[in-house]
Amino acid sequence: MAAEPRLVLHDVRAGYGALDILNGVDLDVGPGEFVALMGPNGAGKSTLIKTIFGMTTFKSGQIHWKGEQIGGLKPKAILSRGIGIVPQGRCNFPLMTIEENLDMAGYIVRDRGIKAEKDYVYSLFPILRNRRHQLAGNLSGGEQQLLETAMAVLRRPDVILIDEPSVGLSPAAIGIVFKELNRLHAGGCTIILVEQNTRKAMEVAERAVVLRLGKVIWDGRANEITHRELGDLFMSGQIANRSAAPTSTERSHT
Repeated sequence: MAAEPRLVLHDVRAGYGALDILNGVDLDVGPGEFVALMGPNGAGKSTLIKTIFGMTTFKSGQIHWKGEQIGGLKPKAILSRGIGIVPQGRCNFPLMTIEENLDMAGYIVRDRGIKAEKDYVYSLFPILRNRRHQLAGNLSGGEQQLLETAMAVLRRPDVILIDEPSVGLSPAAIGIVFKELNRLHAGGCTIILVEQNTRKAMEVAERAVVLRLGKVIWDGRANEITHRELGDLFMSGQIANRSAAPTSTERSHT
């Protein structure tokens, strides 16, 4: 019997003010999946995860999370429902230590002690424990990206939305970041990743979702599509000499 999806988007339309970016997105993500959102510049990838997190102008459609309609809710309400986000670019407090950054990230932790949550994060990211008294601004780009991921993980979300984690990083730092994302997923975390580095994304993600012009045009297992075919989709919206794979509304999870 197919697993019931945890996060379901149906005909979602959203943008920024009067500007429409998403033009009817359908997507479902089941528990524990690692989904890579890919597509050409302007396809709506970052807008999609920002819309899930309540950071855009929600126009119409439905976003159901655990059976509740959350489309159009504010970020604080989304966060409290167990969805976390790691925005694109540096989003830490550079003049504060790693420890202090984690304290800031834990401001909504009520039922569990912040110390226990920091210990949990340090167990996931030992490199941060070793440098917890260093200023965040003195960390390498890759270490800052891990810190920002840790700040989201501290609240133990059911789903983490991650926007372009490789931007501005060296190849070595990219390798470290993606290795840690893979470990998070192996531990049971559901991850929705926006990433322009398609090779790295497809190395770690189980599922590839391609957007173009604000719509999902391909949705399938990452190992079912080649980089050449991805290029075809980015450029024309079609795969040469092959019929497109079914989108998420046409296929079922097993």
